[in-house]
Amino acid sequence: MDGKERVRFFMAFAPGLVLLIITYMMLTIFRDFRDNFAAEIWISLGYGDSPEIFTITEIPVALGVLIIIGSLMTIRQNKTALFVNHLLILLGMLLIGLSTWLFEQTVISAPLWMILTGFGLYMGYVPFNSVLFDRLIASFHVVSNAGFLIYLADSFGYLGSVGILFYKEFGEPDLNWLDFFKSMGYFLTITGSCLICLSMLYFYKRGRVVTSGPLPQIQQEPDLDYIG
Repeated sequence: MDGKERVRFFMAFAPGLVLLIITYMMLTIFRDFRDNFAAEIWISLGYGDSPEIFTITEIPVALGVLIIIGSLMTIRQNKTALFVNHLLILLGMLLIGLSTWLFEQTVISAPLWMILTGFGLYMGYVPFNSVLFDRLIASFHVVSNAGFLIYLADSFGYLGSVGILFYKEFGEPDLNWLDFFKSMGYFLTITGSCLICLSMLYFYKRGRVVTSGPLPQIQQEPDLDYIG
């Protein structure tokens, strides 16, 4: 895709892409904070002398997300897979908020809470970098490049990550790492869930419009099943 083609593609789906990019930006911020300051969070939770806690909590997250993302390859219909990806992202963000609330109510332990937040996080984060944009392009039968969308989302994602670090260090320097992490989780759950639902609604309506006629000014591909 050259510059003009990228602009045409983005403008054709601008509302939905903006919603997805903002959602991804929030997921990236949460992921970077969780990964970069995991040691500080564990110290606040009282596990500063247990380095093995990283392995104990991260292996279940990696295996669970791998199984779920791999199972998405069995869905042949691209539009179905696109909405399943949206639902997966939504469920991941809801899991972050629910597990945080359960932890604050002392219903679950700190290690289980970190496993669930990690699982929910990567349920939402990984589809953006693997299948979501591929399925989006294939659903609307347009000649495009998923790499362009991933690069665009990553750019805003890491910009947001840097911005939140500046806010934490200069705007709220005395805020506890653990409290800040929990606040971010609630914000991601509420705001991100609304955004991904709006994105789902947009692409559903856009799909109904496309079935009645071709997309304007965008070269189309034949309707092929997803190969992977």
